[in-house]
Amino acid sequence: MLFHFLTYAVPKYDHKFELNSYEKLCEVYIVVWEQRKLQEIAEVSTGKAFKSSKFDKYGKFEVITNKNVQDIKNNIHTQGDRINIENSDTLKAYRLSGENILVTMDGVNIGKVGKFSNNKAVLAQRVGRIKSKYINFTYQILSDDKFLNLMNKVSVGNAIKHISLQQIAEYSLFAPSDEKEILKVGSILNNVDLTIASNQREYIYH
Repeated sequence: MLFHFLTYAVPKYDHKFELNSYEKLCEVYIVVWEQRKLQEIAEVSTGKAFKSSKFDKYGKFEVITNKNVQDIKNNIHTQGDRINIENSDTLKAYRLSGENILVTMDGVNIGKVGKFSNNKAVLAQRVGRIKSKYINFTYQILSDDKFLNLMNKVSVGNAIKHISLQQIAEYSLFAPSDEKEILKVGSILNNVDLTIASNQREYIYH
């Protein structure tokens, strides 16, 4: 597969060049990648400590907790408690509409991530929520084993390990300095994921 551009982590200079043997096939760009913290490209928050006494099996909203975060690429299968919420401020703050990346903050699956979007679901406390205009790029960074391993390494606690929002927000990563390049890289990697998932489904059904 040939791409119109390739990106590299390089010292702080930026120029365009062509490789002689490939100049008729593609253009190659060197793009500056910089070390950043997650909080510089995304918003990090958590959910609300909903009272179990308020749960209702016929409730309008599903309550998403750590046990629901199962990463099957772009899907999360959930079987959680339900609740009715009338307060508009609560819904605005914790409803899982739009594109979200969820991070497990407690238990044996610390650091596990998954994409999730459901207007009929709300987020419980101790589940990390990542919102970013670079959602695909951010997901690729956080779904890497490097993030998972570091979150397990820095977790604290005896019986039940946990991590903090600050530890997630301060996660160090490399990203292109140019906003358009971040979007391009995220789009390409997301398309690769979708292609792999499609091929896997075809293999299963055939």
